[in-house]
Amino acid sequence: MEDDIIKIVYLPPLRVASFHAMGKGIGDPETKAWKELKSWAKNRALFDDPTKHQVYGFNNPPPLHINEGKPYGYELWITIPKDLKVEKDIRTKNVDGGMFAVITCRMDEQSIGPTWQKLFQWIQESEDYDYHPNWKPLHEPYDEDHIKHGIVGLEYIPDAPLTNKEEFFIMEIYGPVIQK
Repeated sequence: MEDDIIKIVYLPPLRVASFHAMGKGIGDPETKAWKELKSWAKNRALFDDPTKHQVYGFNNPPPLHINEGKPYGYELWITIPKDLKVEKDIRTKNVDGGMFAVITCRMDEQSIGPTWQKLFQWIQESEDYDYHPNWKPLHEPYDEDHIKHGIVGLEYIPDAPLTNKEEFFIMEIYGPVIQK
């Protein structure tokens, strides 16, 4: 896998259904949020076309003090049509579009952190792109109903509906950028 190749992509504005969970161990909140999203999305045939209904995720709040036994959160989004009626207990968000630097990696504990670091380094060293000025530091939670471009780094999971085995997932990591 060519995980060191960075590409620049533009995401259009998105409407998403959001699933958030908290947990203490690595992978715990991700697994909990995934079970909720998967159950909800399968019942609505949203996994029938993964290119139409993409799955994105991010730490919220991040696992800064996990070694001290403190919980962290993970939030998963699935893109949904504007006209899809959603139950009151399912949170929806409108996400502004924008430009992102993107790198691909395997979805496992050994790959995700180092790949994020490669992306950060690439943005820092880029002659053409810089961090989006509104990208929140990694230690701040994202709790708004309307997510403005640039405040969240995303993990896109293109094959999410195709497998139940997390260790086989390939993901794309999105860092919000602007042109210099």
